[in-house]
Amino acid sequence: MTCSSFGKCGSCVLWQMPYSEQLKMKSERLKEMFSDFEIPQIEVIHGSDEHFRARAEFRVWHEGDKSFYAMRKRKEDGRGVIPIEECKIVDKAIYEIMNPLLREIEKNENLRFKLYEIDFLSNSKGELIVTLIYHKKVDESIAEDIKKLKEKFKNVDFIVRKKGRKYVFDKNYLIEELNVAGKTYKYKIIENTFSQPNRQMNQKMIEWALRNSSHLKGDLVELYCGNGNFTIPLSENFKKVIATEINKESIEAATFNAEINNRDNITFLAMSAAEFSQLKKENSPLLSSYDLKNVLIDPPRAGLDDKSREFVNSFENIIYISCNPETLHRDLKTLAKGRKIKAFAFFDQFPYTNHMECGVVLERDG
Repeated sequence: MTCSSFGKCGSCVLWQMPYSEQLKMKSERLKEMFSDFEIPQIEVIHGSDEHFRARAEFRVWHEGDKSFYAMRKRKEDGRGVIPIEECKIVDKAIYEIMNPLLREIEKNENLRFKLYEIDFLSNSKGELIVTLIYHKKVDESIAEDIKKLKEKFKNVDFIVRKKGRKYVFDKNYLIEELNVAGKTYKYKIIENTFSQPNRQMNQKMIEWALRNSSHLKGDLVELYCGNGNFTIPLSENFKKVIATEINKESIEAATFNAEINNRDNITFLAMSAAEFSQLKKENSPLLSSYDLKNVLIDPPRAGLDDKSREFVNSFENIIYISCNPETLHRDLKTLAKGRKIKAFAFFDQFPYTNHMECGVVLERDG
C-alpha cells in the first residue's frame, strides 16, 4: 500500500516496511515473547493491508476557509495533530466519502464552525453512519443543514454530538453482514459502542474460534461478549451458551442479533464478569441447567484482573482473544498451569502498526 500521509501521520508507524516483512517481524516478536511457554507454531492470519478499517475517527483542522482531516503527529515530530490529504487504511466506503463530505461542509458555515471531529462507521453494504462532533452549542436548527447533506449522501445516516447532547438523524445503527465458514451472520452495530474495526480479520478470527472449539464438550460461558460477535456463530458448537456484557446498549444489540440469526440457545446477561463469577460461586439456580466447562474471553487491553483471572481459571477449557500480548503473557502465567496450549494465532488487525491481536486455546491436561 502507498499513501500520501505516510511519514506525516503518526498512525502508520511501520509505513516504510513492506507488509510481508511486518508480518514476519510481528510473528517473530510474539514467538520470542512467549518463548517461556510451550506453544505450538503460531498461526499467522492476515487480510488486506489497505481499506480495512470499518471504524475511523478524525480531528478536523481549519485554516482560513478550508478544512482538513487531521491525525496525530509522529512521536518524533512532537505533540499535536497535522492535516492529512487521505487515509488509505479506512474502508473503501469511508475513503470515497471523506473528501466530498468535507467539501460540502466547507460550503455551510453553520456545519463548519467549531466542527472538532468526524467519526465514521461502515458496513459490508457500503452504508455509513457519520458523526459530527462540535465544540459549540448545537440545537435543532442544524437539522435543515443535515437534511441537505443527507440529500447529497443518501447512503449515510448522520449523528450530531455536542457534550451532553446528541441528535440522531434517521438511526444510530447499521446492520452488518459477516460471511463465516460459508454462513452469513447479521449484526446490529451501534454508533459509539464497540465493534470489531477490521471486518475481514473479524471473520477470520471467528472462523479460527469456531474451528478450535468444535470438539469441546459441555456448555460455553462468554465474558465481555459485546454485541454477540463471537457468541452467535460459536453457539452452533455448543448445546447452551451464556454470555455477559456490562454495556447495556451492547447487550440489547446482542439479544437482537441472536433473534435475527435464529439462535435460541443463548442467554445474555447484562452484568460484569465479577457479578457473573459471584453467581457461579453461589451456585445460583440460574446456572443449574448448564454444564459450564468452557469459557471464551475477549477482555480490554488491561486483560484480566486478579479475581477475573481466578474465575476464568476455574474452567476446564479457555479460548482467550487478546488485543494486548503483554497482559496475555501475564495472564497465561496463571491460566497455562495444568493446561496445554493447543492453538496460538496472531491476527493482524492493524497493518502498519505495532499492534498484535492474539488468540490462544488452553485445554486442561488429562
